[in-house]
This record gives sequence, structure tokens and C-alpha cells, in this order.
Amino acid sequence: MGRIKENPSKKKMLLTDSKTYCDQSAAAVTSSDDGFDEPKEITAPKRKLPCANSEAKKKKVKHTGVNVKPPTLEEIKEIRDTRNLFHSNLFKLQVKEMLEELQLKSKYSTYIENWLETLTTAVLELQDGLLDDCKLEVPLHLHKKPFNFQFLAPTAEPKLIGAAAIGTLLGPKLVADVALEIPEKCFQKEDYLNLIYDQKRALYLATIASKLKELPAFAADQFAYNYHANNPLKPVLEVTPAGKIGKNLSLRLYITAPKDIFKLSRFVPWNNNIRPSFFGDKWNESETLPSTQHYNANVLFDLTLAENQKLLLNTFSGHRNFQEGLVLLKVWLRQRQLDVGFSGFSAHILAAYIVYLKQNRLLHQSSSSYQVARTVWNQLANSDWTQGITLCPNQPHQLSTLAGYYDVCFMDITGYYNLCTNLPLAVYKAVCAEAKLAVELLNDVKVNSFSQIFMQASPLYTRLDNILKITNPATVDQLLELHAQPQVKYDYADYAYPQLLKLLTDLLQKGLGQRVHAILPLETASQSWTVDTKAPIIGRCLTLGLILDPEHAFEVLDKGPAPNEDPEGAAEFRKFWGEKSNLRRFQDGSITEAVVWAAVTDAPSKKRVIVRQIVLHLLEQHLQLEQSDVHYIAGELDIVYSLTSSFKVAKLQTKLKLEQETDAEAVAPLVIHCYDALARQLHNLGDLPLDIVSISGISPVFRYCEPQPLLPQARLVADRMHAGAVLRVIIQLGPSGKWPNELGALRSLKTAFLIQIGKQLKEQQHLHTQLCKEGLLVLKQGYCFLLELAHTKEVALLKQQQTERGVTAYVDNAASREIERRHYILPRVSGALHALHQSHSTFGPTVLIAKRWLATQMIDDGLWPSIATELLVAHLFQQRQTPYTTVAPQTGFIRFLQLLAHSDWASELFLLNFNNSWTEQQITDLEHNYRSERDSYPALCLATAYDQQHAGRLWTTDDCPSKPVLGRVTLLARHALQLIESSVLSPSIGFVRPAQLFIASGEGYDLVIELKPDLLPNTLCYDLGSPFLPFSQRNFRLPLAGIDQLAKIVQQLRSAYSEFAAFFYNPHGGKELAIVWRPASEFAPKPFKVNELQACTPCSAGKVQVVRDTLVEDFKLLLKDFYLRICTPEELKREQRSHNKPKRYFNDQSVPDVDKPPKKKQKQGTVTKPTDLKKRLKKSKSLSALC
Repeated sequence: MGRIKENPSKKKMLLTDSKTYCDQSAAAVTSSDDGFDEPKEITAPKRKLPCANSEAKKKKVKHTGVNVKPPTLEEIKEIRDTRNLFHSNLFKLQVKEMLEELQLKSKYSTYIENWLETLTTAVLELQDGLLDDCKLEVPLHLHKKPFNFQFLAPTAEPKLIGAAAIGTLLGPKLVADVALEIPEKCFQKEDYLNLIYDQKRALYLATIASKLKELPAFAADQFAYNYHANNPLKPVLEVTPAGKIGKNLSLRLYITAPKDIFKLSRFVPWNNNIRPSFFGDKWNESETLPSTQHYNANVLFDLTLAENQKLLLNTFSGHRNFQEGLVLLKVWLRQRQLDVGFSGFSAHILAAYIVYLKQNRLLHQSSSSYQVARTVWNQLANSDWTQGITLCPNQPHQLSTLAGYYDVCFMDITGYYNLCTNLPLAVYKAVCAEAKLAVELLNDVKVNSFSQIFMQASPLYTRLDNILKITNPATVDQLLELHAQPQVKYDYADYAYPQLLKLLTDLLQKGLGQRVHAILPLETASQSWTVDTKAPIIGRCLTLGLILDPEHAFEVLDKGPAPNEDPEGAAEFRKFWGEKSNLRRFQDGSITEAVVWAAVTDAPSKKRVIVRQIVLHLLEQHLQLEQSDVHYIAGELDIVYSLTSSFKVAKLQTKLKLEQETDAEAVAPLVIHCYDALARQLHNLGDLPLDIVSISGISPVFRYCEPQPLLPQARLVADRMHAGAVLRVIIQLGPSGKWPNELGALRSLKTAFLIQIGKQLKEQQHLHTQLCKEGLLVLKQGYCFLLELAHTKEVALLKQQQTERGVTAYVDNAASREIERRHYILPRVSGALHALHQSHSTFGPTVLIAKRWLATQMIDDGLWPSIATELLVAHLFQQRQTPYTTVAPQTGFIRFLQLLAHSDWASELFLLNFNNSWTEQQITDLEHNYRSERDSYPALCLATAYDQQHAGRLWTTDDCPSKPVLGRVTLLARHALQLIESSVLSPSIGFVRPAQLFIASGEGYDLVIELKPDLLPNTLCYDLGSPFLPFSQRNFRLPLAGIDQLAKIVQQLRSAYSEFAAFFYNPHGGKELAIVWRPASEFAPKPFKVNELQACTPCSAGKVQVVRDTLVEDFKLLLKDFYLRICTPEELKREQRSHNKPKRYFNDQSVPDVDKPPKKKQKQGTVTKPTDLKKRLKKSKSLSALC
């Protein structure tokens, strides 16, 4: 193979076919030591020499007009790296494209250089003076000690530090850091004690800001203070340039100190540099002063900054591969939000770790950017920094000694400063777990891991199962005053946040033990404030996130030691748990202390709040915090699939054990148990012509995906079966060659089989059956099952067509695909989803919340197939987006919203490779077909491993969901995420109320059709209300089995009038139908055509026009007796503003009830007012922007 000069497109093709290319040319290249396994030696095949006697071949080669050159060494190396390092050429191209997009534009780098020159000129011209000249506030809000201080002009030039210095700035908001050194003469001998250094640093920063603000060169810029990494001891000056460039760029000025002003040995971790007397505390002089390792490291950060920056410059400057590798790592880290705040894993640590790996010869100068990132992930995944690592070649103190003072120990080039001083062990382990997951994704050749690693945002709150918030500053102050240890107070210079973090994490870790994988702080970056206002007090609130262990989190028992074997341990156990601890005897005969949190038979939703009970008990037992003092976020959204309190379970005539406070998740096993019993009865039937081969349940409840609580209330009324839900079951019979070859005869024979099955069930099992158009209805234990017979010959007969020449051909069509999907593919998918719920118990309830959310947003199955929701959630659980499995349905729902909000529907194919049935080649072929023939696939493309030739086209269609519906759902999900994120990260509120998420907005609709509530049954789910009207009288009448009148009517409306209007309703008990007219162009006059006269009215010039009033009359005709009135949302609002009682069907005396005789007029008594509609609409006002 060679390189064609005249055709650049062929060079691109050459790079894509890297494997073939490498097979012929890799032997010519010696592989370098890049930190990875060496590729296997490849022997290039010998080339056959062209025949010298072949004149034809000579002429052919001679007259091609193409000069073929052998590949260059750079091309050979690039292709070898592609094959050895990347599992696909696509991944490499995506990485390359992303790095090009992230490259810093020259206008920003030029501006930073010019600004630095201007700053240098300005500070070197400053004059010495008194601090009285400073007109700005000092950005420090800590204990202060009086001292003398005079401003001396800087003697050293300001320098770029951090990402701006080493060329790794990352947008979208660029922040360039500049360091300015305080002159050595500003300090005295003992300024390292009692925060004097920090006060001088803040005073110097305020003076510099005051003098710069007066200069003409900076007059137009905006000056503000902020805290570096939420550290109140590290105020910085933020300068935002004027003009457009200030939208994407700001500059931060750090004040540092010369290394020689203090001996570094004064700041070793075991020394004390904040005396107890500074806070007015007394300390016994005979006792050793407590160490202040964290405060010492805070000063060392400034003293060692120059040397550490020099080390980074030597490694990164001029080495684009290291710079790009660090950019990749920063993107990965930022997408996971583990680098935020006081306790974050900063990008500076990543940069230092790259230097560490280079020092230890795990990286070298020729490593590519991808190798740098992969090596860092691989080493992080298997690292242990708790024992200490160092960048210093001659470490002055033992690492084991230094590591004893910190959770994580990573010493800098001087050997004194710990780069991970404020990094909690839990955050470090979380980063290591994320790094391990990244390596696993890179090694999985069946997935394109680029999107999951770099593109998909995974905010920290979306990975937390439970969240604890303490937001009241008074509560925090009281908590620290009573329970914080004095040595911790001195160590952190009385900064509340780290003290509170340590106090709570230690307590919760001890109490929860194996129930949690990690307890992580959830921080937000501090906000800047103007230079003429006082520094805000930060850190007086705390948000902790708990990642639960699914194996131990929901254990109902905490078992302690036996008093006769370990009396001290038993006493300590009783002291720790308080009155919750009791002496219990167990079945194995042991008698131990134990704490019981729930009953073994409790519903899963109750067991999921066990951790909540434990945390609240620990806070009350040890910290005297009541439930009202904290916000604990766990299971708030489980209410949406719980049974409404209006329906009384006690009225049901059933032998099943049901509680009033049950939910859809808890009753699903009862339905499945009843189905299993029916399946056994069907298998045991005798005298059937053919044996039953398999029985499969395909309704959502069989895979724990039915949001309505299915109660055993189906019954016979006048020989007709009534049921709120019909459970579909597919039966496959044994093979036989006697089935007819005509479709009608085959279906008649299937009906005969169903009649025989119904007869056998009635005679042998005493079950009520009823034949219907779709199959055989069977009533068992209050549940209604619909039995369907499946036979492969039916699919073949549906495909059968006669050509013009009389030849029989088999062509796929909508009817054959539907039968194949329902009878053969859906049972397998249903079984796979059932198995997924067994392995991930959160899958089912996550689907329940997701379906309820879509339904309450008036998105029904005609707009969005319910199976699509199930497959999208299954896709989330199959994807390894997080190191730990989500065990909270609420968190799973938030991730589902993220998927809806940020997916690129036009280019994303959702693959569900159940049981790894798809091979790598099959996945590649499907993805290739999807990209090359995108227009032939539906807008939302879902494919499972069981779809066969219908992959991507089976579960959704072009119209369901359509592109407008996808766009609307995306907007709804984005706004819901904004509500959730703002509440989770808010320092003042707990969690968003379910009504804010599960009541649709009433804005944006043109018409509202109010339906008769007594003709439509209410949902059995907890009803949060309607966006249009208050609650009506409850109606729990059972309809005829398999009949959904409202869905049928809406389907007729859509099939007839979808060109002119869009119809929305809530399928879970909705009593209103909302209508949105199509654009005005659809109602403009048009030429008269015979085949386009639907809903048209003649107008001028021989044209016709669609009139909305005519359409409304058609709607009334179709709805017949179902509707009460048709009005606009504005009319409803006017009724609310005038405080008029909306007309409801049950309260309207003008509408007679034909089913009941007229009642006598009664005296007017106390009238119960309906729920205030204005208040209820106010709840949904937050979603008004979505319509």
C-alpha cells in the first residue's frame, strides 16, 4: 500500500483502515516503551513481484498517472498507535476533534499577555504608603490580632501561574491566575503565628486592588473579591475585563510570599502555629499544644508556590502531548464535579501527578496525550495515597510520619507542603473509582466510551442516593460550640465548614458502616463580591451525599456483641445506639444487643428509608439535632406511584394481604405470583390437542414497570367482566404440520383452541373465562388476564403477498411486525427487563416515577410509547456511567431526566445488548447502517439484542414519538432538572416538592375540553391534581375489561384531525383534554380539491378554508356525551380571578343524572369549598415557560 499524492481523500481512507495498513508496515517500526503492553510481533507478508514479461501490466502501471509513495515513518507510527492504543479509529478522531475545539484562541492568549504587561508596569510604579489610603474593604472575615503594617511596593514582577502558565486553560469561562509577591520587608519574625500572615496578605491584596482601581488602564474593568477553593484564608482579586472578552475571560490575582521569610520547618504538620489563647481559650501549659497541620499547609501553599510552579513549567512547557493529556483529564474531572470547593480534587493535583509519573518513568516525553490520560487513570485506579507519595527527591521527613496527619498525602517538590491537605479520603476514593471505571470503558470494545468519559455531564448530585443538608447557620454555630473538638477548631482557624464536615462524617461513617460506599461533601463554588463590601461568611452550611451499598443498605437489623462474651463492646454498642438498642434472642440461640429498623415483610419503599432513620437517630442521639433542624432527601418522589388514600383497601373482597399504604412496586409481586399460579394451571390442562410450550407475560407489571397499583378488584357483573387493567399473556403451542395455510382459517383455529382452553379452565380450575376479539379473558383472584395464542405461521401468512406474475413473496409490513413484536420479541425483552430488575431493584421504581412524570405532563402512550420509557431507563442501568449502582429510584429518575435533557436525538442510537448477545461486528454494522441511513429510522431510535432484522425500528415509529414531541419532552426535562438542581444545591431549602414536578403547566394550550368525571375512572395512584381544574368527586368504577374510552376517543381525534391540532391528556386519571392548534398556515385559504375537503368551508374566489369553529363542532360530535364544556385556559383564569366556582359535573344542577331518580330539595347547609385553584396553579407556574 502507498500514499497517493493527488488524492487527499484516499489518505483519509488510509487512516481509517489502520488494521490492514499496520499488518503490512508495522514490522518496520520499533515500538517504544510507552507504558503499555508491547504489541505482538507482526510479520509482513511477502509481496509478489510483478511479472517482467507482462507488457499489459507494465502499460497499466505506466499510464495510471498516479505516483505512489511508501508511507512515511510518522504515518506508520500514527497508525500503529491507533491500532495499539485506541479500540476504534472513531474514538481517536473524536479525541482529536475535541482537543482542537478546546484549544485556546489566540485572542485570549494575546490579551492575557498584554494585560500582564500592563499589570507589571502598574505595580512596579506603585509607591510605598500607609494603609489608611486604602478605600476598599479587607477581604477577610476571621479572628484578627492588632499589629503594625506598612504598605511597601512590590519588588518582583507578577507572574502567570497555574493553567495559564502551563498552557492548559479550559473554558467556557477562562480564568487566568497571576501571582504577586509581597516584599520580604513587610514581614516580621513571628508573623507566622496566630493568623498575622493571613491578615497582612489580605491587607496587601486590598491595597493593591485600591491602587489598581484608580489607574486609567484598569478603570473600565470590574473588580471583585473571591475565595480560592472556598477557603476564607485565601482571598483573591478577580478582574473582569470590559467588553465582549470579559464574558469568557477573567483574571485572578493571588498574593504570595517569598520562600525565605519563614523557615519551612516551622510548618511541619506536628507544629502548632495558632495558640489557644488567640481564641480566648485556656490550655494547660504542661500539655503539648495541638498540631495545626491544615493551617500550616495553608501558609506553605504560598511559600512553595514558586518552586512548584517551576517544576510544572519544566514538565509542561513546550510539551503539547502533556498539555493535551492534562486537558483531557480536566474535562473528565469537571464533568464529574469532583474538583469543586474546599474539599475538591483539583486539577493542580492532576498536573502534579503527571509530574510524579514522569519522575517514576511511567510517562516519558514521547507519550501521546491519550497515553498520558490513560496512564493517569490506570495508576490512579490502583493507587494508595494514604501511605504517602512525594515529588521531592530527598524527602526531609518520613512519609509514614507525614501521612498520619492527613487523610491523603501527596508531598510537593519541597517535601513540606501536602498537595492534598484538604482532600477527604472519601473524595480521593471516589476519584480512584471513577478512574477505574474510565479504564474499564476504554477496554470495552463494544461501546464507544468517548461520550461516557468526556461528553456526558455527570453532576455529583445525580450519583448520590441520599442527601443530608444542614442549612441553618444558628444550628451550625450551636453544633460546633457544643461538639467540635478544640484542636480541630485551631487546626482550621475556626473555619466552620471543615469542622462540621469532619464531625458529621466521622459519626455517620461509624453508624452506617457497610451500608454506605461513600459519604461525599456536595459543594458549590463561592460567589464573588464587590471590593467595596465586606467579606461574606461562608461555610456555615453543609450538604453531604451518601452513596449506598445495595447489599447492606436495606438490612433491617444491626447486630451487636453478646454481653456475656464482650461486655465492654455490648456496653459501647448500647451507648452508641441509645434506647434503640435492645437485648434480643435469635433463632441460632445467640443473645446479643441489636437494633431493629424495619420488619422483614415491609415494602421495598419503606426499606429504602432505613438509612434515613439511622442518620436522623444518630443526629438526635449524639448531636441533639431534631428532624426540623436538617433536610434529609430520600424517597420524596416515591409518593407518585403509591396508592391514593381515597381508595379504601378494606373494601376489597380478597384473601391477599394488602395494606392501605401500599404502592405499585409492592403489589407487583402479588400479581406475578397470581400469574405464576395461572401458568401452572395452564400447563396442567389435559385433553388439549397440542401441548403448551411456553407462557409469557408481556404487560408492564410482569417487569415491575406498571405505575398504577394493580389491586385485585376485577369481577363479573351481569356475565360481563369488569377490570381496571387487563394483563396480557402469550401462549405458544407445540409444533404441528396441520395448521391451515390461510390466514382466516388459522385465526379461526386459534379461536377454537382458546375456547377449548377456556372450557378446560372452567371445568378443571373453576375459573371464569370470557372470549373476546383479542383473546380469552380469565378472571383469577381478582385479576383479569388476557390469553393470546402465538404461532409462527401467522407471521408468515401476514407477510405473504402475490406479485403481478403470480409469484408468492414475503414482505414485512406493519401488521406482521406488530405480531412478531408482541408474540415473540416482547416476551424476550420482558424477561430481560424482569431479570434486570432482579439484579438492580431500583430499575422498576425508577420506571414508575418516569412514567408518572410523563403522564402528568400530558404525554400519553399515543405520543410516547411506554415501552420506550422502560428501554431508556434500562439503557441507563446497562450503561456504566457511575462506579456504583444507583439504589435510589429518585436518583435514577434524575438520571433519566438528564438523558432526556441532554441527548442528541438526531445522532444517538440507544443500544440494549441484553446478555451480551450482540457481537462487536453486529454492533458496528448496526451503527454504520444507522448513520448512513438515518432518515429511515425513527426520531427516537431504540434497539435491543432481540430485535433481529427490525433493530431500531420496532419500539418507536416516525410519529410516536415525533420530533416536536421529543423537543417538548426535552424542554420539560431541562426545566425539571433546573428545579431539582436549584433545590439540592440551595443553602436554604430542602428538596423540590413533588407537585412542582408532577403537575403540568396550564400555559400554552388553546382549548381545554372538560370531560364528565363520572364516565372516566380516577387513577389509583396518588393524585397531585390537574393544571386546569380542582379535584372532582372520586370515581373508582371499573370499566369493561380492556376498554379505555378516553384513549380510544383521543386516537380517533388524532387520526382524523392531527393535521390541524395536537391533543394532550393525562392517561392516569385525567379529566381534561387539552388542544393546541397547528400553525396559522394550516388554516389559510387553499384551492378547491376533492381529496382535501376535510373540515373545509367555502370562502371567496373558489377557495376553501379550514375553520376552527367547525373543528370544535366536530370534536363535540366525536366526544358526544363525554364532554361537559369546551373553553380556553384564559376563561378558566378569569373564573379564578373573579373567585367564581368552576362548573363541575357533580355540582352542576343543569345536568341531570339519568342513572338516578331526582332527589328532593334539601336545606342548604355548610358548603365545602373546593380546593383553591389559584393556589394549585401557582405550584405549576414554574413550568409555564415550557409551553
